[in-house]
Amino acid sequence: MQKDLEYYLNLPYEIILRKLKPQERGGYFAYYRDYPYIMGDGENEIEALRDVKDAFKGAIAVMLEKKDYIKEPEDKRVRINIAPSPKSLKRD
Repeated sequence: MQKDLEYYLNLPYEIILRKLKPQERGGYFAYYRDYPYIMGDGENEIEALRDVKDAFKGAIAVMLEKKDYIKEPEDKRVRINIAPSPKSLKRD
């Protein structure tokens, strides 16, 4: 099997998504667990996920072009971690 861009884009890499604090200018932040330097952000969860996936696509394309090693996820199950904000955990 040839491992091309589509192959890597369809692997179940884990994406970490969290809500940013107001002092961090708000919105959402996302990154890949296996590639913490590939990041994205947005006003909402969907925008942050789109942004990080676009960044990942660009990074993988460059790695393929340079014939760099590309780590594959160890766990082949699809998973997205979303960390609730402390405010949403607070009960009145």
